[in-house]
Amino acid sequence: MNVINEREYYRTIYGGWLGKNIGGTLGAPVEGKKELLKLDFYPLLPDGPLENDDLDLQLVWLHALEQYGPKLTSRELGQEWVEHIFFPFDEYGYAITNLRRGLIAPVAGSFNNPFADCMGAPIRSEIWAMVAPGAPHLAARYAYEDAIVDHAGGEGVYGEMFFAAIQSAIFVVKDRDELIRIGMTYIPETCRTAKALRDLLAWHAEGKDWLEARSLILSHHGSNNFTDAPQNIAFTILGWLYGTDFEDAVLKAVNCGYDTDCTAATLGAILGMIDGPEGLPDKWVRPVGESVVVSPPIKGFPAPRNLDELTRRTIRMGKQVLAAWDMDLIVHSELETRLGVLDLESNEAVRELWTRNVSVDHRMVTRNSLEGQGIELIVQYGDQGPSIGHGQPKTLVLALHNHTQEQWEGVLSLRLPEEWQGDSGQAFKLAPSQSMDFSFAMQSAGRLETQYELTAVIERFHDHSPWAELKESIYLVPMQEWLIREPGSDSEKVVHASGNLIEWGAESRSGSDSGEGTEGAYRARAWLINPTERSIRFNVASNVRVQATLNGKTIIDSAEGDDFMPAYHRTHERQFAEFTMPAGRHELEITAFKKRDALQVYVLPVATFETAEPGPWYYYTNMFIVADPEART
Repeated sequence: MNVINEREYYRTIYGGWLGKNIGGTLGAPVEGKKELLKLDFYPLLPDGPLENDDLDLQLVWLHALEQYGPKLTSRELGQEWVEHIFFPFDEYGYAITNLRRGLIAPVAGSFNNPFADCMGAPIRSEIWAMVAPGAPHLAARYAYEDAIVDHAGGEGVYGEMFFAAIQSAIFVVKDRDELIRIGMTYIPETCRTAKALRDLLAWHAEGKDWLEARSLILSHHGSNNFTDAPQNIAFTILGWLYGTDFEDAVLKAVNCGYDTDCTAATLGAILGMIDGPEGLPDKWVRPVGESVVVSPPIKGFPAPRNLDELTRRTIRMGKQVLAAWDMDLIVHSELETRLGVLDLESNEAVRELWTRNVSVDHRMVTRNSLEGQGIELIVQYGDQGPSIGHGQPKTLVLALHNHTQEQWEGVLSLRLPEEWQGDSGQAFKLAPSQSMDFSFAMQSAGRLETQYELTAVIERFHDHSPWAELKESIYLVPMQEWLIREPGSDSEKVVHASGNLIEWGAESRSGSDSGEGTEGAYRARAWLINPTERSIRFNVASNVRVQATLNGKTIIDSAEGDDFMPAYHRTHERQFAEFTMPAGRHELEITAFKKRDALQVYVLPVATFETAEPGPWYYYTNMFIVADPEART
């Protein structure tokens, strides 16, 4: 049996959380600055650590482990988002909107989400590594379940798996190069993050200095979005490769610029885990102390008061995780650390995660288990994802897979909202390990709703008679509807958009590099239905010049070359308007002036910064964009 001495376990975890606070406090005040920085100490000297989402979200995950236990899944983590996290930023905002409408991971993280390649997930790897010491394959599995809630299908997932594997392996290995090598076995060789890391390692081996390496990262792997994961993960590892000690390493990482709180906080955590708290310089430790500061939009759970409490609660959950997963390792208060040969590289179970279809739901009808037991319901939404147009047809394909040791017989039905029409139930007989597909066609009707609840009903038979029912809610969201007029046309056509991106048509989407496709003014007209008077920030994020009118009055008139940023809170200042919107129907028209690039125009009605509850800039899910002004709500 492998053993980790509890005092050493405490030292490693405490050092990691302390390093996380140091790095986050260093980088937070300069987050988003893309130029080369010249910091040599905290730019804002605090009395205690600065609040930072890099730590905030992991405090929620600790609470999730305590509440749901070691076998929690992305489903429970998604519930934690809805209950405790009110951040509207980038991928967080899109994922929370999806979760509020009833969608679950991985669809909640992949549907209508332009920020899946960003840093929101890689920054929250430490908790999974700390509760799975010496078990990178388990830490990476937890990281995957976490990341798919808001980054499914993107580089953010790979970034979190990479860091979680490294940090878990630290309990066994301290060598930097070996840890990086282990981490890279947990991400696909073809992903952008792996390519950026391989290039960085080669440039370092060739003797290029850190400034040249930074420049090469940006030229080969950079993105205009400062939160893009591959470039920032490379900056984190750059600091580690070129740093001579803790201070030099975190300063080099942060001075690369871009997502500075993330790069410095993650590297600070890695070095803190390796060196322990006593190995961190006093000049960096004193200003942050041992307190834990939580951002106001993170609330409703018992947050740790200080790093000691955070560490002890982490250890308590680590013991439970090791026991629940029957790991060949124990934490002991008296025995000295004794670690034999542990397999630290990724295995087939981890690599299988890379190829999962993130537009499909896999639900164990027996909830709260990462293990395949019972009956599995698989939901395939089709090309338009979990959305449906008002009055439009749609087909869902449901599948059942029998993970039990006995035959199941019964009927699978799909109960639809009132006034909808659809197919009736279908009989099944499933032997152990057998799967069956069921196609359900439907037609929406009736009132517009924030989301539509459908219920999959598995009626099980025993001795040829009804025995029990298992029910699972499936949610669809309403499409945006636009009356589109393209250049050279005098007629409008109705186009349904599954998300916030206007679907202009094939002409507008072609020729992003060749210059093909029709240039000119593309117009989208609709009625915006607002159920109650409210303050609104109306974003029309566009990669081209765009104009928007509301009830005939111009509210947005941007310029060519404005930065494209389809985020709730940081759309370009000329691409949003804030005002009080009365209740009722409002005529909306948007004109985008296409040149060479394919059009990208996101329409995002959100709250303003000043809100009473639950947080700033949240998405108004009960506002509808429709082509029919008489639509019922």
